[in-house]
Amino acid sequence: MFQLILKDILLLKKTLLFAAIYIIVMMIFLKQDSAVVFLISIIAVNYMLILSACAHDDKNKADILLNSFPLTRRTVVMARYCSIFVFTVIAIAYYLVIAYILQMINPSVQVHSVSLESIIVALCAVIFINSIYFPVLFKVGFIHSRLVSFALFFGTFALVPKFFEQANHPFIQNVVHYLYHLSKVEVMVIVIAVMILLLTISFLLSLQFYRKREF
Repeated sequence: MFQLILKDILLLKKTLLFAAIYIIVMMIFLKQDSAVVFLISIIAVNYMLILSACAHDDKNKADILLNSFPLTRRTVVMARYCSIFVFTVIAIAYYLVIAYILQMINPSVQVHSVSLESIIVALCAVIFINSIYFPVLFKVGFIHSRLVSFALFFGTFALVPKFFEQANHPFIQNVVHYLYHLSKVEVMVIVIAVMILLLTISFLLSLQFYRKREF
């Protein structure tokens, strides 16, 4: 399974370079709160890597090749879901390294101090996006799923700044108030439980769809 993820990383050299350039541009030119820049950067880089890997597999008829190997379809699906976390780690590492270099060169560049909370929010966002996208991908294939992927990404891209702008909304304040009175452990348990449930449902749907497809 991890060989499949490594294969994706080795084939995405140009995308990895573009992702670094994208983060640099975001940090320098996007006139938003730095926390928003961090979140959008992680979501965007994860999106680039996931979509590029899926596009490469589609172009090279990888599904036909992989199904000729002694690999179960569960392994193929699981590898794609594991890539969510691998690509998110890569995105965060990119951000940290680029932020350090930019601040060394130009201390006036505003860079978000990456905290555990911001990482969890970013991870929840990419899990949510890909948990919706992957079942569609494994159901209809890459070409027919592109519209869904674009809608998810650009919809999230547009909504993230709006979410921060609406931080004083009564509903958001009530949620924050409720979470504030919970311990960090309780909040972590709730978040982890919701993400595990979402990923599990998404994975089972993807596996069911992929097993029924013919190549």
